[in-house]
Amino acid sequence: MRSSTNEPGASMTAVAYAIASIPIAVLLALVLKRLSIGESTTFIALLLLPLGVWGIASGTVSEFSAGGVALKFREAAKSEVKLLPLTDVVQDFQSIEKGGVSAIEGLTSTLTPGRPVALVLHLGRPGYYVPSAVVLYLQALSSFDPELTLVVTDAGGKFAAAADGRAVMSFLTGQNDFEAQSRFREALDAPDASRLLQLPGFTSEAIAANATNAEALTKMDQLARRTLVALDAEGRPKGLAKRDAIVTYLLVQLTSDTAKAP
Repeated sequence: MRSSTNEPGASMTAVAYAIASIPIAVLLALVLKRLSIGESTTFIALLLLPLGVWGIASGTVSEFSAGGVALKFREAAKSEVKLLPLTDVVQDFQSIEKGGVSAIEGLTSTLTPGRPVALVLHLGRPGYYVPSAVVLYLQALSSFDPELTLVVTDAGGKFAAAADGRAVMSFLTGQNDFEAQSRFREALDAPDASRLLQLPGFTSEAIAANATNAEALTKMDQLARRTLVALDAEGRPKGLAKRDAIVTYLLVQLTSDTAKAP
């Protein structure tokens, strides 16, 4: 087993990822047993999956070999981040306010269930966005993506801020909803994101679209976020990077490499 030193905080985070991956390893082992795939090296590889996730997240393990199975964790961690396509659903919210729920239903009928969705708004358009209409959009779109992301760009289309859609809905429909909606409207009317970033749940943090999986997981852990907006070289939203999707992708890569092992 090859290893390298790392920070204690990163190791604790890596342990959490490894624990979360144990049920996946057990499930895969049961499936292989049911299919009468009894090769010992395959089961050894499955038992190593939690260790693999630990190695990916912490960068501590470079290579682990046992029973003829070699898992190269560092290479998988340094591969390009797994991106999910960003669905830009910017609409004329004032017309939605007039058209009612039927107009929103027309929009959602064009979306594919199970694929990630982001509602994208633009700063510096005074009076254009009605908070109550934004709530209706978020409620409708969250049925397609429970982890719906609200993305805000500046007038030129460059990333300014983002928030979890559920957090925004909670803020806009809370006990002080009138005050919250007024603050939200004023923040969107402004030409920059300074006011918006003062609202609960909003962040200006993002990752580069060419970030590595390890970099994405590390930043998500530091910010306590499950989703980050990925930006192109010009700072425009290109996609969404989701923690669960990245971890699943890495596990699939590791098991694929294991299947090819002699």
